[in-house]
Amino acid sequence: MHDNLTVTDIEPVAGPTITGTDVTTIAAPFTAAESDAESRPAGFAALDGYVAEARSRTVQAEAFDLAPVIARYRREQGFADDIIADHHRELVRFLALCATAVNRGKAYGMMGAIDELWHTFVIFTQDYARFCDAVAGRFLHHVPEAEGTVSAGTIEHYLAFLADYEAVYGEAAPTTYWPRPTLNAFSGTSGEACKGCSACSGCGSGGSCTVH
Repeated sequence: MHDNLTVTDIEPVAGPTITGTDVTTIAAPFTAAESDAESRPAGFAALDGYVAEARSRTVQAEAFDLAPVIARYRREQGFADDIIADHHRELVRFLALCATAVNRGKAYGMMGAIDELWHTFVIFTQDYARFCDAVAGRFLHHVPEAEGTVSAGTIEHYLAFLADYEAVYGEAAPTTYWPRPTLNAFSGTSGEACKGCSACSGCGSGGSCTVH
């Protein structure tokens, strides 16, 4: 399922959509050598104080008790403990970066397996609301996109997220969990959004979302 996370007071970025693409293909990772670096937005890490703020919000996010959420996710998905731990870390990092972005009027997108854990977190409504308040100071809404489509704006925001992930955490977002869209997908033409699938069997398929 494609999803759209939006904070209602910031206008979404309009753009063409990609249709007729299987969601598991959109969510699949591929090797860095296949990426088109020139198509990626630079992200927002160069903004004054951005990296320090994102790291501070990450510490807050990591301190939040997600035990009930993780327990349900483990039961429903059946992943090994090391995969569960990876998904937990990656979701926390994603939401901490989102919290930083939206408070500066910026946007990120998500694609890939970690979206499934986000779905689980959202249904723990009280815990999710407390997390958003503690980490973002505002509620981060999760709104679905049309089934089987992904907007060019979502991809652009996702590529900005990949750039800032590396700037903030000092390492590239792991391709096992975070796909690398092709230039074809970024351009908004129809076709595959991602190529290859080196580790999907251990991480699930997920979907796509964007933060406004």
